[in-house]
Amino acid sequence: MEGSFEEIARDYNPNWMTAIEILDDDMFLGAENSFNLFVCQKDSSATNDEERQLMQEVAQFHLGDMVNMFRHGSLVMQHLGETSTPTYGSVLLGTVSGAVGVVTQIPHDLFDLLSDLQERLATTIKSVGKISHSFWRSFTSEVRTEPAEGFIDGDLIECFLDLPRKDMEDVVTGLQYPFPINRPIGAGEAPMFGRQYSSNGIGPKQEVTVDAIIKVVEDLT
Repeated sequence: MEGSFEEIARDYNPNWMTAIEILDDDMFLGAENSFNLFVCQKDSSATNDEERQLMQEVAQFHLGDMVNMFRHGSLVMQHLGETSTPTYGSVLLGTVSGAVGVVTQIPHDLFDLLSDLQERLATTIKSVGKISHSFWRSFTSEVRTEPAEGFIDGDLIECFLDLPRKDMEDVVTGLQYPFPINRPIGAGEAPMFGRQYSSNGIGPKQEVTVDAIIKVVEDLT
């Protein structure tokens, strides 16, 4: 059987790869030997061949462990309607030290909410050795160091559930999320919103509640 490989795009940032997985037609997840994860995107909508062949790194994150395996899948069985927190494209990862993790994709508005929550938690929860969260999660290799972007630290987000109620309230105060028009609240579901805020023409936003954030974090973990 005859076959051939054809290069259709290239990432010009040098990395010593340890694992790779295809997320979709244009997105690719990679791990390299300095314990970092990153995502490259191929621009299929570009107007010329040169731009289409240039892959851009759109996300990067220091995991702190060497990944040697990616597989599409999930650690638990989930049924439609079981969770109100939307995720898609779940990928399992395994490391040389025996750790297992999950990388999943979330909508932009939920990413913005969790990114804000992550920043607040990083200032509330004291790290071991007084190492800042942003420093620890920065993409760091022998050739470059860049701030983490495009990833949410699930381990840090999960720490929200361990906070005293008073600290939860302090962290959540001022967090906003787009108002879901015509979205009914299901039985047993915590109300997501408190006070409403102006959103500068991009759709109404409201302040979220502690119980709503607890529900979101529990769904994700």
